[in-house]
Order: sequence, then C-alpha cells, then structure tokens
Amino acid sequence: MSETPFKLPEINEEVPMPRIKEICQHFNLHDLWEKIEKDPPALTFVTDGCTMWPNVTGGKSIYQACFLHDLKYWAGYPGEDVERLVADAELMIDVARLRNSTKMAETMFHGVRVGGMGQLKMAFSWGFGRVI
Repeated sequence: MSETPFKLPEINEEVPMPRIKEICQHFNLHDLWEKIEKDPPALTFVTDGCTMWPNVTGGKSIYQACFLHDLKYWAGYPGEDVERLVADAELMIDVARLRNSTKMAETMFHGVRVGGMGQLKMAFSWGFGRVI
C-alpha cells in the first residue's frame, strides 16, 4: 500500500493554527511551532507560493519548499538575522533537492536574501505575519 502524499494548503488559502501545527509536526519544524504557539503572528498565514518565481519549473514542483519558507518568514521577528539566513539556506537546499540541481536554487537564495529583508516591509518580507 502506498502512502498518500502530504497535501499542503493551496496558494492564497488562509491556514488556521491547527493546520499550521500539523504542517510543522509533519516536517519536523518543532522549534518553529513552539515559536508560533508561544507568540502567534497577528496576521493569518497565507502563502503566495514561490514569490515572483514559478511554482513548477522543468516539470518539477518546488511549491513545498516555497510554502515552508513562507511559513518561516511569516513567523519571523525583526532582527532575527541568523534565523532568516537559515530559512533562506533551507529554501536553497530544498529547491536543489527537488530539482536535483543547484543553479536555480542558488539564484533563488540570492533573490530572497535581497528581496526578503524585513526593512522592506513587503507582503513577503521577513516577519510579514507580525505587526512591525
């Protein structure tokens, strides 16, 4: 019997806290869940998938990597430079694994390092779930 793949919420779907807990448990993001549970972000979590990037490239979906990256960015606090770097590096690694290639993953990493700074206060910036 084959295992049913884990289904993530769709793009632009509001994700309630119990579902976020389930996702964090499934992907072993226990520290992230503790952070969220202790101090939930003010805004409801919604992902746009791979911001300014296709969710499917070369016939392979990278949506899962982008979803988890968005979840980490949503829960972030201002000044968490190390946590943001780790989230960005994990995105790069996840995309490289999903695509079995590093070129696009490295390009995405450099893009999120520049475009995801919390100081930009964009809808996708670090800490976008918190009132800054």
